[in-house]
Amino acid sequence: MVKALALVGGDLALGEGGYRQVTGAARIRQDLALALAEPYGHDPYHPEYGSVLSAYIGEPLTDELEMLVRSEVVRVVQQYVAAQQAGIAADALSGARARYSHQDVVQQVESISTDISYDVLKVVIAIRTQAGATVRIIRTVDL
Repeated sequence: MVKALALVGGDLALGEGGYRQVTGAARIRQDLALALAEPYGHDPYHPEYGSVLSAYIGEPLTDELEMLVRSEVVRVVQQYVAAQQAGIAADALSGARARYSHQDVVQQVESISTDISYDVLKVVIAIRTQAGATVRIIRTVDL
């Protein structure tokens, strides 16, 4: 399994003997939080990575905006799951060591909900891993 490095406040986290690694629910939370926070198209090597959530800052709080945010979160999660599946398939075909454990792989998206309160939109994503754990990711967008 290929390990992912843990980030704290955008910086690599130190642990015993080097950098801390992140797996399972924490890895999924970190991966999706990064994908939702990264501006869409910002990474020249992965132009489809990121989200457009920052484009909604300053927009009027309407049901339409809530639907747009929910749609964007669904797109980012679907892209994440597709990237995991592609990585698993590539590892299997090449005989390479697996980059994901059962704790790291999204099996099912259980729910995505949004809630607007004043000028903050809260998104809650519930995901089930192949290991059977439920992972909740909470992301707030200041509008």
